[in-house]
Amino acid sequence: MQRFYLFVLACSSWLAQPPAAQAQNPAPAATAANSRSIGLAEAVQLALAASKDLKRNEAAQRQAAARVQQARDGVVPGVQLSSTFLRLSDNVTPFSVGLPGRGDVVLNPQILNQSYNSLQVRQLLWAGGKVRLGIEAARREQEATQAEADQYRLLAADNVTTIWYDLYTLNASEKIIRENSALLQDRRRELTNLERQGVVLKIDGLKIELAIARLESALADIRSGQAINSFNLALATGLPTSTTFAPTETALPAAQPLPPLADYQQQALASRAELKAMTLRREAALVGQRIVRGNTLPVLSFGGTVDYNRPNLRVFPAEAQFKATSSVFANLTWDVGSLYANRARVAETRFGLEQLGIGLEQLSEGIQIEVNASYRAYEQALEKIRVAENAITLAEENFRVEQNRFKASTITPADFLDANTQLVQARLDLTTAQANAELARWKLLKSTGRLTAN
Repeated sequence: MQRFYLFVLACSSWLAQPPAAQAQNPAPAATAANSRSIGLAEAVQLALAASKDLKRNEAAQRQAAARVQQARDGVVPGVQLSSTFLRLSDNVTPFSVGLPGRGDVVLNPQILNQSYNSLQVRQLLWAGGKVRLGIEAARREQEATQAEADQYRLLAADNVTTIWYDLYTLNASEKIIRENSALLQDRRRELTNLERQGVVLKIDGLKIELAIARLESALADIRSGQAINSFNLALATGLPTSTTFAPTETALPAAQPLPPLADYQQQALASRAELKAMTLRREAALVGQRIVRGNTLPVLSFGGTVDYNRPNLRVFPAEAQFKATSSVFANLTWDVGSLYANRARVAETRFGLEQLGIGLEQLSEGIQIEVNASYRAYEQALEKIRVAENAITLAEENFRVEQNRFKASTITPADFLDANTQLVQARLDLTTAQANAELARWKLLKSTGRLTAN
């Protein structure tokens, strides 16, 4: 829409013709077999469904959920199963000793095929709260990833809304120019009759023909813009790129009253997904700092082991058969060196938290700047509508008078074309101002974190 507005300003010297519809060049959108009418609400819904950012965020959410589950698995008992088979060489001479009441006992019998099998279950009792804190940190990260989905929804909706209003402005301007072209052609036919009667000069008719030719050039530029925006809209909505779109709305809603700026600022700071996500990540970083500090605390666990070995070393003398034995244990470990080695890690987390805190302040300021700029842009757009409405009232009255004088042959075609120019420019300005105002209202609501324009 902004691109077209600049185009109109650049070409205002030759767009000075009244609203018209050119019959000999029908709009491609009206005749294309793959044309499609689309409303803004439908375009937004299609864009949300087709958004690559949202799909990527969904994958990130599933990844974050898997990390939460990994953290929860830290409280699940660890189960370890091991099995070892050994084939010993037979070059060792057995050694035997005589024992009272037992006779000769072989201390190292030749058991060449040996098997050692163990099942161990270990349960963590306490690790300085690192397991619980790890679950909490993973949850915060998962919530931050979920909050980012709202940000991507707004980006997708903002992109397709901007394209839609660009296309709306182009189509509305095309209608105005075609109507103006038709009007000029009527005037040209009238002048042709007058030329035959010798009332007007041929040069007067040529001036109108030149104005019609300039309108045709403007229509060519508009059709190019329509093709570009239709392609972009197709990509944004996931529809075939050969589709030609036409906005369904024939009139934009009336301008809405403007609440105080402070209301929008407050809503933005409470609702923007970026702030929520960064706040949650800062909370996760705080939890992470507690986890790092927990590295200096001892770890307590308990468990049990079942051995099924051949030979079982607890059996004396060793026998070439499987024996099952079991044991339970409690284990306390404390890395005393971490009392000084962990200081750098704690400092690293502290500096990371400082960066996140500053980042939150910068993000908050940036959001307030965006809201303020969007608010002022909407104020300006509303004012331009009021100015354009006054201008079109004056231009219509001026054109009516000049057209009657032209029909009465009391003015030259140049005077009539000047009045026509002013009317066309006024109608284009009003159309652009109305579309810009509605887009500016959407930008303002989007800056507060709202997805709908209601």
